[in-house]
Amino acid sequence: KHCSRGRDRTDEPQEADGWASRLYAWGPAAIWAVVLFLLSAWPDPGGMSWVPISDKVVHGCLYGVLGVTLAWGWYRAPGSLPHALLLVMGAAYGLTDEWHQLFVPGRVADAGDWLADVGGLVTGYGTSTWLLGRKSDAADVDTNGTT
Repeated sequence: KHCSRGRDRTDEPQEADGWASRLYAWGPAAIWAVVLFLLSAWPDPGGMSWVPISDKVVHGCLYGVLGVTLAWGWYRAPGSLPHALLLVMGAAYGLTDEWHQLFVPGRVADAGDWLADVGGLVTGYGTSTWLLGRKSDAADVDTNGTT
């Protein structure tokens, strides 16, 4: 057997599967972070005044999706990062998003927007982890054959 860094060559396909499973787990959050960046780089979105809802609701919904994708990552890669760290990372991303808007013509950084981001993030994350936990509990009951 040929060993590399203490592992057998037979472990290599599993390592490749590890990358695929990490991409499956965290890819949606990374893609959504790019979408958020592109949206915040959009100069002067004042043309959206036809939307009959507050921009805080829009911020909350967009960051709610980020919360959902972070919860998905946590669910698919359990034990990888604690809940609090994922929420802090999401909130920090929202803060950098507001900072980024300082450099975009027609955009402003707004603490209220960031608070809406955090509210949406926590709501999306909390709801998703609760629902995914219920799904996991139901699967355990089905697998164990108990009710």
